[in-house]
Amino acid sequence: MPEIIIRDSQPVLIDRSLTVILDCEKINIEYDLKDGEYAILIFNDHHGNVTLNESGKISHSHIQISYLQLEKYDLKQYSRIDVMKDSQLEVHTTYLGTAKKDVVFDLFNRESDSSVNISNNIVCLDQSSFSMDCIGTIVKGAKRSKCHQSSHCLTIDDPKKARVLPVLNIDENDVKASHSLAMGTIDEEVLFYMNSRGLNKKESLQLILRSYLMPSDDFYESFDNGRKIQEAAVRKVDEVCSM
Repeated sequence: MPEIIIRDSQPVLIDRSLTVILDCEKINIEYDLKDGEYAILIFNDHHGNVTLNESGKISHSHIQISYLQLEKYDLKQYSRIDVMKDSQLEVHTTYLGTAKKDVVFDLFNRESDSSVNISNNIVCLDQSSFSMDCIGTIVKGAKRSKCHQSSHCLTIDDPKKARVLPVLNIDENDVKASHSLAMGTIDEEVLFYMNSRGLNKKESLQLILRSYLMPSDDFYESFDNGRKIQEAAVRKVDEVCSM
């Protein structure tokens, strides 16, 4: 199983940004980041099933990890990250629910003055099976820590399963924590309006999914190959719409 160890001392992180392209069936990622600000993009470009395991910790740092999981194959992901003193972890995820996808985020506020913020954008298509456990844990002694979760799930047609479970485990009083979850379907009036303007169902779906799933253009500028990733992401969304 290929392994990637991401440390602040690696040459690849001198510019504080890194793109990790998943292009094999199984991969481990280990984080050990401290004393800095980092932006990491994880992009699934494997034309087959993927198992992704992540683990590690961040210390005295501000880390942003973004995920683009748009492939039409099975995905199994388990991400466990410890956030230590005076650190911030921001997680932004984008999942296109096709085939079978099982995702678990297990994020820990381990020490005082730590912050975890995760936001999820999910679209589940016809006959897909999507399951996510989003678990935030503030341990005893992690005073003045913050843990916030926000998830939005859009279902289209009839998924076999569309499940998003937010969980907060709080073992300390002097903290701030919250979670929110919104699930729904595309407004039929929106589709009717788009159809009345000459767009067929496939074209309408492409526009809706692009607007819902694709990060802003500015997002990609943080990464050396960001524009190529953006173009590949658009192709993947359009490919799924044409199925």
